[in-house]
Amino acid sequence: MAPLCNHLILKGFFTSPASTKFHGAYKGGLAAHSLRVYELLQEKCLTLSLDSDMSAGRKPLEIDTDTCIIAGLLHDITKVGAYIGTETPYKWNKQQPKGHAEISIERIKKFIVLKPVEEIIIRFHMGNFGLYEFYEPGSWEYKTQPEYHLRSLAKKKRNVSSEEKKADQEARYGKSWRNAMYHNPVVFWMHVADMQAVAEEKAKGE
Repeated sequence: MAPLCNHLILKGFFTSPASTKFHGAYKGGLAAHSLRVYELLQEKCLTLSLDSDMSAGRKPLEIDTDTCIIAGLLHDITKVGAYIGTETPYKWNKQQPKGHAEISIERIKKFIVLKPVEEIIIRFHMGNFGLYEFYEPGSWEYKTQPEYHLRSLAKKKRNVSSEEKKADQEARYGKSWRNAMYHNPVVFWMHVADMQAVAEEKAKGE
């Protein structure tokens, strides 16, 4: 964690804006937004017991305080260095690689190991707004793959073994926002926390 923290300081995490002009568009806006997302996510994890057994589906992956800290505070580190300028409206840095959540995951994993649930939370924190990152808009994959059936496709067949059902479920587990949200409610609440933080910033005119 120490090298990661040093990296964030050196690269400007605490002085970067959260967007060009839409929310958190001021010096330090990214850090403020990330802190608020963490606070909201932690609150939901504590009050709703998001890692408990559910009536249907698989048991969610284990969530602890570290998971909320890592996912909440680091979900947007892709934005470090993404905007240039000294005041609103900032300009997009054309040297930035394209992508959002996947870039954050890639950068974090250079320093620490992410738990599966942490990676899932960060990957899908934008909900439907982030699906563009995984498939080209208009493509068959974009229209169908991100929202495949929650129930095992193997159940449409007859005489399917329990091993085949398990393999089918394992192959699809957490591979789309809908599936990840269904099996791990924290994914949904992470998206809600992100959207709420953005809404609060807009309401304040930040």
